Amino acid sequence: MVPAIIGLLALLFIGTSAARADLDLTPTEVVHTLEQVNKTHIVFHDGAKEITYNPPKGWTCTGSHSAAALTIPGHPQARAFIRSAATLRIPAFDDKAAKLFQDNPALLELPKGAQDVNITAMSMNPLVIDSHPTLEVQVTYSFFGQACARSILLVNRNGTEVSCVLDCLGPDFADLHSQFGRSLFSFENL
Repeated sequence: MVPAIIGLLALLFIGTSAARADLDLTPTEVVHTLEQVNKTHIVFHDGAKEITYNPPKGWTCTGSHSAAALTIPGHPQARAFIRSAATLRIPAFDDKAAKLFQDNPALLELPKGAQDVNITAMSMNPLVIDSHPTLEVQVTYSFFGQACARSILLVNRNGTEVSCVLDCLGPDFADLHSQFGRSLFSFENL
């Protein structure tokens, strides 16, 4: 009986340790001063490992364990976020992925009521983060009469998913997508 209890406690300890070792997107702002110049970046955690990220200038980052939200100044209808998931929504980043998105529009996670959905671009590995493959899907849609656009960058993080999403009004998309995309290059240790 005692060995069984010890074994059960060991399993619980191992399970608890494994659960804590996943990606935590609760942002911590860190300021480094070098030669009287302050440089700010965001730190996320994967167990003891620190993952750093520099959002676009002026964008603020808030969040919780599974998602970080970025507020975009001057664009109240725009939103960007970084989320983690235990599994990939697309099993393989290949030519069949486009068909999966077309056949299953729920994978795009568009707002309820979105109309005239059109996948405008799909790229394999437009950005490789720490040797993790990526897939980006760009979509246009209409929402309550407004032209909107969304970009979803999926990162295959060794079988788990990190998604970087930008959703905004259509006319703002090119500029905001460029800013957000450049910031994703700053990820370290993802």
